[in-house]
Amino acid sequence: MFRALATFFILILVACNSSSPTRPQPITPSPTRARVEIENRKSEIKNLRVGWAYEAYPEASSEKMRADFAAMRANGANAVWLGHNNPGEVNAQKVEPGMSYAVYAALQNQDDALYPDARAMADAIRRALDAARANDLRVILPIGYQIQMGDAWNQQHPDALRLAFDGSRLNLYHSGYTASPYAPQYRQDIARYYEWVQREFVAPYSDVIVMLSLADEPMGGDYSAHAQNEFARRYGKNWETLSPEEKWKLGEFQSGVIADYAAWSAGEWKRLNPNVLTTMSFHGGDTARRVWGLPDLEKLFSQTPENFIVTFDAYLHDDLAAKPATSDEAAQLKLFLNTIGNYSRAYNKPLALWGGVNAWGLAQESSAPLGIPDAVTNLLLLYDLPTRAGGNVWGIFAWNYNVKQQGLENYARPTTYGVGTMQIAVERAFPLLRTRGIEPSTPTVAILTAPRALYNALAEARASDIPPAWFDTTPFARALENRNAVIVSSPQTLQAARGASYFIVASPAADLDAETLRFLRERFGEGVIIMGDESLARALDAPSENWMQGLSRLPTVGGAIYLFSEK
Repeated sequence: MFRALATFFILILVACNSSSPTRPQPITPSPTRARVEIENRKSEIKNLRVGWAYEAYPEASSEKMRADFAAMRANGANAVWLGHNNPGEVNAQKVEPGMSYAVYAALQNQDDALYPDARAMADAIRRALDAARANDLRVILPIGYQIQMGDAWNQQHPDALRLAFDGSRLNLYHSGYTASPYAPQYRQDIARYYEWVQREFVAPYSDVIVMLSLADEPMGGDYSAHAQNEFARRYGKNWETLSPEEKWKLGEFQSGVIADYAAWSAGEWKRLNPNVLTTMSFHGGDTARRVWGLPDLEKLFSQTPENFIVTFDAYLHDDLAAKPATSDEAAQLKLFLNTIGNYSRAYNKPLALWGGVNAWGLAQESSAPLGIPDAVTNLLLLYDLPTRAGGNVWGIFAWNYNVKQQGLENYARPTTYGVGTMQIAVERAFPLLRTRGIEPSTPTVAILTAPRALYNALAEARASDIPPAWFDTTPFARALENRNAVIVSSPQTLQAARGASYFIVASPAADLDAETLRFLRERFGEGVIIMGDESLARALDAPSENWMQGLSRLPTVGGAIYLFSEK
């Protein structure tokens, strides 16, 4: 798949000086190939959105933004993803300024002490939108961070905040308190804010804004009174009164809190403006690619409406710049991309993905930093693997052009790459991404996990921030890195992977539902190779055989349930 990369990088190195700090000249985009038709895709490859993530800093002039966007457009970008407001407070000098509820609230009162900063942040976004319009770039506009409403709102409505099981306020990664998505006060205020965003930004820039990002990295559960009320409405009883046999329902609910939030928010925008797409950019790091559950990733695809696109950050290295990149991270990423591609196919839900093209994503302060080939490979993986799994990739974006402390610009420490060289390499990848012809193929290996196992683990742990280690993808990712392997956990995604040659069942038979057992029994009867434990062999009334060669070397004939160890 990546054999062409060698020639690609030779051309890059001949064309530019790796130590040059100057801005590169525009590059003539590669000729567009004939349109490629791919099953399960809603749009042609030429309509793929590609570009940089870009911070609209209040101190940046219109001229600066226009010059940046002109170079991006000339070099193959057709879209730009503006930065989110991290954290969701009002501060024009912050590392990641953007639009959120707190900025809107401060703008409603010119006597508010935060008004000048809010005004500067909002005006910077308008300058960015004007610059994008001038250069015919489409914009993804973030308007929220997690479910943060800002300190002022939190103080006014303390009873509307998310809580952990012990009653403490949920504070994920110490990034700030968040509202309960089930709180009536939250829904009333955020709906009013959405209406303001529609009037102030979406309507006047309808030719520019193609999608709204409603939140970045929302995650976790919710044990607030509002969540309890929603649970009781849904299940007919309070979670305190669940019998031992019903405890899994608590886990099921908690695993879906963020999917509920995404679905409700997208539904509000469908009511306000059905012509604008919406998304949330979910964390694609350790709590997605290794151990997931808060949220349950599949619910992001299955429960959101048709105006919602699922976005993940999906970096080769998803950690601090001082921590070395590992081979496990890369293997986990490949399995993750295959899996979400299968989800996209099963639920006809488009994907947008971010690649790590910055000091953090390339581990520049570590003992084993990555470089330009890794950055470009990351971007190509984001298209190739989900598309091979039958997914619909709507857009791919390079994180990040100018974010302080990690971007191409605004990063003061030494790097393994020349900034100008990296920019040229990434921007040459943009037209390459838009003309790639990857044919979908049936997964070779389907790794089956049971939702009930996740729900039981969440209920037992009373987890609200980090999911318990109910399942770890690492041994599977290591062994199956170069196979077309996906993780499936529902009848719908199982059917999407029906043609797989191997089904590796990673949950005990007691956690599998009758439909899944029937599916496996049928595949076993067809001679498909199935691996699992002794409980699966008994449930399928099939002979078993010990498999001592690990997962990197799989059996070649069916006729028995092969008993394996993840180790």
